[in-house]
Amino acid sequence: MTFELLHNNLLDLAALKDLCAKPPLFEPGEPHFWDDPHIATQMLQAHLDPTNDAASFRPEIRGKIVHWIPQQASLKPGDSLLDLGCGPGLYCKAFAEMGLYVTGMDLSENSLRYAREHDSKSTYIQQNYLMLDLENQFDVVTLISRDFNVLSPENANRFLQNVHRALKPSGYFIFDVTTKVHHDKVSRQPGYSIATQGGFWKPGPHITLTQAYDYPDHDTMVEQFVVIEEHGTVSVYRNWFHYYSPATITPLLEEHGFTVESVYNDLTGTPYSEGAEFPGFVARKMS
Repeated sequence: MTFELLHNNLLDLAALKDLCAKPPLFEPGEPHFWDDPHIATQMLQAHLDPTNDAASFRPEIRGKIVHWIPQQASLKPGDSLLDLGCGPGLYCKAFAEMGLYVTGMDLSENSLRYAREHDSKSTYIQQNYLMLDLENQFDVVTLISRDFNVLSPENANRFLQNVHRALKPSGYFIFDVTTKVHHDKVSRQPGYSIATQGGFWKPGPHITLTQAYDYPDHDTMVEQFVVIEEHGTVSVYRNWFHYYSPATITPLLEEHGFTVESVYNDLTGTPYSEGAEFPGFVARKMS
């Protein structure tokens, strides 16, 4: 969503107020988020940053995840794994080095270029995983870093159908989510930032107005970023989060042909406890 807010060199404050208002549930923002060359560069830097978990987890956590997942699925060299939303292939490369046949899928051309340059063993596909149309090919499908939360209910249903079809009989879907427990711990106040030399959203000067809105009847919230460039061009970006708990996601998985074999506090295998913020699930395709 891109608009011009300057008319006769005057800022249209009424239009700006409307852009900052609470959007309808799951209303999309800028559709070319992942295709934007500048944002793609920023995202790659976030994936490769070893000091935070903003995109890919830190190396020490990533190592535990890569060790734990094959154990849960009893994988052996030669088995096949599909990592959805693979980014720059950090997990794929590690899985491939264990002797697995690995496929990574992501929408970002920039991230996949990095992946292919640094990992010659895995196969990489540039595609929206909502368009996944492979059948009966993988022993395990993974979705790491709570990507499932960004899907609307409609897209979550479509996604689970695709994953079920892509798995071999009795294959595993292993993933993590964010719960409302985490949401309630994080304070999200309206705010703004000024980037005079460029920032995450734009390469040139811009102001970012940030709001967060809750939809409690739908276990959903949105982070909304209204980005105003110096000549009045405005872009609206929205990150939607649909919260889940073991109690709410289990019937959804069962509806789509999975059984939940185990639940953990996270994807490193920490035993589950009530109040987990980022539980990990090991679900199996029912024959």
